[in-house]
Amino acid sequence: MIALPPRYAKIVKLLSGGGMSDTAICEDSHLQREVVIKGLKPGIEKHRLMDELSALSAIRSKYVVQILDVVYSGNDIVGLVEEILDGPDLAPLPNGAGLSEALRALYPIAAGVADVHAHGRLHRDLKPENMKFDSSGALKLFDFGLAKLTASARTGQLFFSQGYAAPEIFKLDATGQYSFTPAVDVFAIGVTAWWLLNHGQIPDAVKQIPPQLPCMDFSILVPVLPPPIVEMLNRSVHPNPANRPSAEEIRGALARQLLHERHRMLITHGGLEYILDANNRGVTLTEGADTVSILYDGYDFRVASVTGHVRRNNIQLVVGSVLSGAAVIVLGNPFANRYRVSITADVSHPEVML
Repeated sequence: MIALPPRYAKIVKLLSGGGMSDTAICEDSHLQREVVIKGLKPGIEKHRLMDELSALSAIRSKYVVQILDVVYSGNDIVGLVEEILDGPDLAPLPNGAGLSEALRALYPIAAGVADVHAHGRLHRDLKPENMKFDSSGALKLFDFGLAKLTASARTGQLFFSQGYAAPEIFKLDATGQYSFTPAVDVFAIGVTAWWLLNHGQIPDAVKQIPPQLPCMDFSILVPVLPPPIVEMLNRSVHPNPANRPSAEEIRGALARQLLHERHRMLITHGGLEYILDANNRGVTLTEGADTVSILYDGYDFRVASVTGHVRRNNIQLVVGSVLSGAAVIVLGNPFANRYRVSITADVSHPEVML
């Protein structure tokens, strides 16, 4: 282990840091808390540490471990001080787990990767061993020793975790190096999802070098996932990286399912208030010959039928139109010299709280 400054000199526990770093839980005597300190093993190139420092100092996400400090030796940074993740390790879903448990397990993984990518970084070594819960129960990604800027994600020496490495990384590019794109992390999301839903097992074919694909079909797993999630996860492990969704798309699809039946619309018309939600799904609004019916399907508030002149933001509503946010619905012919009625409709925006 690297020499520690007095603030962190009390080692509580030595951890297995993997092939590149020595890791220990230490006591921060200034703030009276435990932290994790990582220092490079002898012979490991310093840029591994600096890549992790660059990534963690830039990323702000509730699903990514936080960096708290650095350790110097002279003028050189030789170690990182990170928050301690003192909750349980990520574990496969138990037998009998339902859809809600599956969605809640998958969401923070996709959300964390989406946040990493939104900050212009790649993780490059996603796997269950690099995901852990903190004391509050929040799942976080860690071990960014292979992280790279998206714009410069290539290397001459290939490091990878067998079974979670996308097939394209095993091919040299035109410069004679190994290139990486966000699709590499998305592939690892897919394999990790299979691991979660399949009792901690992944197919032998995906462990081959390179992986032999396709070898995963999420429609056969239990619990049965909604078709949009099956389609998204199947594409995440597609052999062609161009066919994989983004991490943000996966997060959005999971969020949509997690928020099913949780939306609410408040409509004010003629001095009366109407609430649409899971308990009251539809309403019909009428003014003279102009009528609109709105139906909540558990995901969206859609126009189910419309007669005459019914507009939102000066655009005629049609069957299938989705109402979101705050809207003013106007009933009445805008070109006729007669009274028109404005109806306010406000849709709540519930958030995924995990």
